[in-house]
Amino acid sequence: MKKRYSSARGFSILEVLITAAIIGVITGIIVIKYGAFNNLILHKNQAFQIALDLRDVQTRALSAQGRSGTAFRDGYGIYFNLSQSDRYLLFVDTNGNNVYNNGEELETRKLDTRFVLSELCSNDSCGITTMSVVFKRPNFDALINDGSIATGKVRLVPKNGSDSVRTVVVNAAGQISVE
Repeated sequence: MKKRYSSARGFSILEVLITAAIIGVITGIIVIKYGAFNNLILHKNQAFQIALDLRDVQTRALSAQGRSGTAFRDGYGIYFNLSQSDRYLLFVDTNGNNVYNNGEELETRKLDTRFVLSELCSNDSCGITTMSVVFKRPNFDALINDGSIATGKVRLVPKNGSDSVRTVVVNAAGQISVE
């Protein structure tokens, strides 16, 4: 008995073209969605970086970390100013007034160039233009604008006009979170 082989082996050119088109469409969708996903992750990371910097100054204050010429009980804080919405300052409260003053800077932290600070909120009303958050030994408590604010919020938005908003919240008890 002879084995017979079919002469119809392989794929037709039409099947190859349809398969290539399907793979192309799926690849295009993935590439487009990856960009949006990447921006979402970067936005979230920037908000968490602000929260980590708040936690860092809180830790510096509690550990009595000093720098040359500062007192043992100096407060440490972060200063936000909407007129400089691409950055914020870490500072040492050397004069004890619980807000940022010129000359108290430790370092300037720049935001990722794709994001800006959009709003500063005190308690549940927005519209303030500057906010100082200070931590002092021996408490975990936050003094927001000299203790006059119970909850401070910093809103971060992308520059590209997206409606995505991340909010870093700090309350007077020293709790820090990202919404």
